[in-house]
Amino acid sequence: MAKKPQRQLLFDDWSDRYDMSIADVDSFPFIGYEEVLDTMVLKACIEPGQVVLDVGIGTGKLASRLSLPPEKIWGIDFSEKMLAKAAEVLPGAHLMQADLLEENWPADLQGTFDRIISGYTLHEFPDEVKRSLLLRFSQNYLKKDGLILVGDISFSDRGAYERCHKEFADSWDEEEYYWCAEPLTKALAADGFSVEYIQVSECAGVYVLRTQTA
Repeated sequence: MAKKPQRQLLFDDWSDRYDMSIADVDSFPFIGYEEVLDTMVLKACIEPGQVVLDVGIGTGKLASRLSLPPEKIWGIDFSEKMLAKAAEVLPGAHLMQADLLEENWPADLQGTFDRIISGYTLHEFPDEVKRSLLLRFSQNYLKKDGLILVGDISFSDRGAYERCHKEFADSWDEEEYYWCAEPLTKALAADGFSVEYIQVSECAGVYVLRTQTA
């Protein structure tokens, strides 16, 4: 059996205390966490019968807020233990283990989704990988008039990024790639998206993406 990557082991280990750790909303990087999830749900404008893919579903904290029956929710995560936690709160949801960096994702995901959501996941990847993943979502998994919503550790511009980097130096993870809306929104526009960005707290924001042909 192949050895699990270190990052996957970290999230497996974190699964039992994840919900407790993010409850500390006064500490970086989870300042504004609950408001980010609420904003994502509001902006998703979910309608009855729609189908949602949650990328990096974790313990199901975001997906469980959607006004949808669990069978309309699909979720992927690379942590088996995170998925086990999600199954407890979303019985009947379609949960699958997958590494976002792998070329082949589960074949069952090949259908199209009305909404693709991702909360506090994509900061694991450099900006060029974020862009590549978002294009992959839109081209292969999103309905023509669908929406992609990303909530994550994010800053309005480089100035805000650097100020928070200095303020939260002790808890800043130098191995992660936090979002910076300026210039990333321009890069995403060049990739064919129209982007709405909402700064929710000093270190968190929500991106609402549509394809420009939608």
